[in-house]
Amino acid sequence: MKVLFCEEGFSYARDVLKKLIPELEILSCPKEKIMEYLQDVNVIVPAMARITQEIIYACNSLKLIQQWGVGLEGVDIDAATRRGVYVANVPSTGTGNAESVAELVIFFMIALGREFNQCQISIKEKRIGTPVGSALINKTVGIVGLGNIGREIIYRLKPFNVRILGITKNPSEERRKELGISFCGSPSDLHKILPEVDYLILCCVMSPETKGMIGEREFSIIKQGSFIINVARGGVVEKDGLLTALREGRIAGAALDVFWEEPIDPDDELFRYNVITTPHIGGVTRESYAGIGKIVAENIRRVRMSLPPLYCANLKS
Repeated sequence: MKVLFCEEGFSYARDVLKKLIPELEILSCPKEKIMEYLQDVNVIVPAMARITQEIIYACNSLKLIQQWGVGLEGVDIDAATRRGVYVANVPSTGTGNAESVAELVIFFMIALGREFNQCQISIKEKRIGTPVGSALINKTVGIVGLGNIGREIIYRLKPFNVRILGITKNPSEERRKELGISFCGSPSDLHKILPEVDYLILCCVMSPETKGMIGEREFSIIKQGSFIINVARGGVVEKDGLLTALREGRIAGAALDVFWEEPIDPDDELFRYNVITTPHIGGVTRESYAGIGKIVAENIRRVRMSLPPLYCANLKS
C-alpha cells in the first residue's frame, strides 16, 4: 500500500510507521502540493493539511484518511463518506499523546513564570541572581478544554497547589467534583474567569465555536500580568489581539506550540516580546509516537483486509 504524509515535517512519524509495516511505500509532500502526489495513494495522513473534496475525489485509489493524532477539523468528512473513504484518528488518551502535551504545558508555565527568556540574557551578560521570577504556588489557572489533555494537565498541576478554573462545553457540578477543580463552567463563563487567572491554558478542539475565541475583547479583560499558553490550534487565538496585548503589556507573556501559519516565520513580530515557542511538538515524543503508530499501523492493516478502521469518524458507504 502507498501512504502519503501531507507534511514534510514530523519525519519521525514516518520512521515509526515504516518500522511497524516495512513493506509500505511512504511518501511525503508539502501540503500545498498534495494534488501532485496522489497517484496510486491508498492512505492519506493529513497532519496539518486540509483534505478537501477536490483532493478526495482526485485520488481514485484512496481507501483511508488517517490522522496521526486527534485533529480532523481540516478533513472534509462528508466528502470522504460520499466517496466511500474511511476517516479515522487516534485518541489522545492511552497513547501517551495527552500526557506529552500536558508535560509541555507544565514546562511552559514554569518557563514563563521564571522568565526563561530573560534568564538566557542574564547568562550571556554574566549576571547572576536575576531575573526574579514567580512560583506556581497559589496561582489561579484557567483551562479552556477539559478533554483528555485538560484532564492530564489538571492531574499534573495538583502538586503545585494552584486554583483551577475550567471551561468546557458540558459543565456540571459532578464533573467539577470528579476533576477536583474550583470551578467548571461553559464557554459563556469565559469572561467570568479571565479577570482571575494568572495563567490561561488553551487545549480545546478547534471548531467554528472556538475559532478566534481569544481576541481583543478577551485580552482587554484578562488579569493584568497574566500569561497565555496555547497548545490547541493557532486559530483559537486572534493574532492581532495577542500582538496588541503584548505590545501594550496587558499580558506578561505567551507560550505557543501552535501557530496561524506553520512553520512560523522566525522574524515574526511575536519574537520581540516575552514569547516562548516550540515547533508544534506538544505530542511529539518517542512515547506518544510509539502509541499512535501502533493504532495507525493497525488501521492500515484493517483497511487492507477490507475491515473498518478503529476510531472511525464515518462509515464507508
